[in-house]
Amino acid sequence: MHIHTLCIGSPMSMTVCFRTATIFTHPMDVVKIHLQLTGELSKQSKSRPLSKILSSASRGGIYRGISASLLRQSVFATLRHGIYFHLNRTISSNDTTHNAISLKGFGLTLASAALAGVIGAVIANPADVVLIRMQSDPQWPAHAQRRYRHAFHGVYQVATQEGIGRLWRGCTPTVVRAVLVTASQVPSYHMAKSTLTSKGGLDSTSVSTHLLAASISAISASVATNPVDVVKTRIINMQKQGRGPHYSSNVDCIVRTIGTEGLSGLYKGLLATMSRLVPHTLILWVVQEQVLSAAASL
Repeated sequence: MHIHTLCIGSPMSMTVCFRTATIFTHPMDVVKIHLQLTGELSKQSKSRPLSKILSSASRGGIYRGISASLLRQSVFATLRHGIYFHLNRTISSNDTTHNAISLKGFGLTLASAALAGVIGAVIANPADVVLIRMQSDPQWPAHAQRRYRHAFHGVYQVATQEGIGRLWRGCTPTVVRAVLVTASQVPSYHMAKSTLTSKGGLDSTSVSTHLLAASISAISASVATNPVDVVKTRIINMQKQGRGPHYSSNVDCIVRTIGTEGLSGLYKGLLATMSRLVPHTLILWVVQEQVLSAAASL
C-alpha cells in the first residue's frame, strides 16, 4: 500500500526508472527486431550467423530508434504501471482481505494489470510503430527505407503520408502483448517478492531480493509475450503489397509464419528478448525500489 501510494504520487520517479532501463537495454531491442525479421516466411533461411545479424542490426547504430523507444517508455510504461498501482490500491482499500498471493487476490491483481496494459498500449501505439520502423529500416533496400530522423518526425511522416489511422497499425497484437507483459511482469514481481519475504524469510528491502523477484518477473514476461511480439513486429514492419512480405491480418501472419518457419518461428528472438527484458526489468525494479525508498525518507 505504502509503495503503491508513493508510485502514484511520484510520476517522475517512474519516468526516471523506465528511461534509465531503456538506455541500457535498447541495443538488445534492436537485435531482437532483426532476429524476428530474419528468414521471414522462408523455409530455406531459418537462421543466420549471429555475426551477420549483429552487423545488420548495428548498421546505422545500435541506438537506432532510441528517441522512439524513450517516447514509448515515457507513455506506455508510465501509464501501465501508474494505472496498475492505482487500480490495485483501490481494490486493496475496498477489500481489507485482499492478498496478492491468494487465489482471489491473484485474479484481481491480474485483471488490474491487464486493464492497465490495454490502456497504455492503445495510447502508446504510434510510438511503437515508429520504433519498429526505425529499428528495421536498414533491412530494407535504400529506395524503400523510411529514414525517420527521430520519433516525432516519424509520427509526422506516418500521419501525413499514410494517414493518422496508420499510427495504430498492429494495435491488436500490441494490445495483446501489453496485456501479457503487464499481466506477467508486474504481478509476478510483487507476488515473487511477497512470497520470498513472507515464506522465504528474505529481507523485503534487500537489493538481492529485488533482483531475484525481478528475474522471475522478466523470464515470465519474455516467454509469455514473444509469439505475439513477432506478429506485432512483422505487421508493423510490412510495406505496400509487392514490397516484401505482406499479411492480410494478424491471423494470416500467425498461420503463414507457422506454415513456413514452424512453431519456432514465433519464438525467434527469444534469447534477445530475454537479454533485453531481464536487465531492463532488473534495472527498472531495483531503481524504482531505491527511488521509492528515498522518497519515503523525505
